[in-house]
Amino acid sequence: MMRSAPCFALATLLVIAGLAAPSHAQLCFGPDNLSGPCCSFNIANLPTPMPTPPTMPASGICWTACSPATTNVFLSYTPITQLACGSYSTGLSVIDTAGTVIMRGTMTLDYTRTWAETNFAGDPLQCWRFMAKVDLFASAPGLPCPVPAGTAPTSFYYGYLDVVLNCNTGGFEFANVLFHSCDLFIHNPAVSSIPGPHHPASSYALVAPVTAANPFLPLPLPPIFGPVTGGATRLSALPGATCLNDELIPAGGANLGLIAQACACPFNLAGPLQYSAQPFTGTSICGTGTASIWTPFPLPWLHLITTSLGFWTGGGPGTPYPGPEAAFVNEGFFFTTDGCFGIPFIQVYYGAMTDQGFPVTPDAARPWQTPRMLDLASNYSRSMGITPPFVGTVRPTARLIYVNF
Repeated sequence: MMRSAPCFALATLLVIAGLAAPSHAQLCFGPDNLSGPCCSFNIANLPTPMPTPPTMPASGICWTACSPATTNVFLSYTPITQLACGSYSTGLSVIDTAGTVIMRGTMTLDYTRTWAETNFAGDPLQCWRFMAKVDLFASAPGLPCPVPAGTAPTSFYYGYLDVVLNCNTGGFEFANVLFHSCDLFIHNPAVSSIPGPHHPASSYALVAPVTAANPFLPLPLPPIFGPVTGGATRLSALPGATCLNDELIPAGGANLGLIAQACACPFNLAGPLQYSAQPFTGTSICGTGTASIWTPFPLPWLHLITTSLGFWTGGGPGTPYPGPEAAFVNEGFFFTTDGCFGIPFIQVYYGAMTDQGFPVTPDAARPWQTPRMLDLASNYSRSMGITPPFVGTVRPTARLIYVNF
């Protein structure tokens, strides 16, 4: 485990303290307004305009045979612009310590959820999570880590961006995690629009912010699994200003299992156990059912593939968001039957899983919220004409899933 027993006990006490926090710690900006009857529409209540992250110090992490190496970089963003209800974009540049832009692209952001936390200084926070996808073009393709092999025109990264309001100061903080997997997944010749070989034993991540007050340690960690305490699914990519309401997933209405752990790049059961195979099944109160798929050979997705990136290690009142939090990323093929329209879909999901961090304060509408979160966004969705390529580049998002454990 990543923490000693005393540290874990302290984290547990902090979580209990967060659960008992006064009501001012709950959603100072307000709920997202996406609760209501099944298959009906609402106007989302989200910060407008959406605040843009400052240039953030980051770690570029490269794994070879699941063993990490890191380098210091910066992530820089253009103003976040709204595309549709809950859908946004921003220009992302990855900059080295000499000030050279080494990768750039347009990052799409799909809103999943909001929740409340309390940092170690006692400040209540409201957090909004966005699933992130970006095709990064290498401006300097000959560079080593964190630039993937320059033989591919672009590199598909996925993960999340958190936007966080400090309810006491009125200031915003941010966290951004992005991952590009090895050839077995993203450049698989059977299904990718950018088939390999490019980097068969290597994968890459960008993690921000990484500072002296909250360093990030790459480490293979055991993933979250078990029945959910609650969550929701929602259709995305609707034109105009309206979103469909969340379709709530009740406690026990979904489950994330655990089959095995291994190093997948290349496959090794004795190496760092960075990758996990996790079956996921769930059904919303509106009748939408979804289940991960164990894809047939030569496809490598054994249900939902969870990759451990590591964890932030900061502590104390000056620790910036996200606190001492573990970060994972997820990808997999799913079969979904839509409860509102009765249509079956094959979908490819990408997303992220986080654990611990600052104590979470459940709000009245979502009493099941915990620090253990899984968020997914589709990047391929078809009800007919299901043909490759399925992976390789950014595609429109059709459906979102978020659950707690």
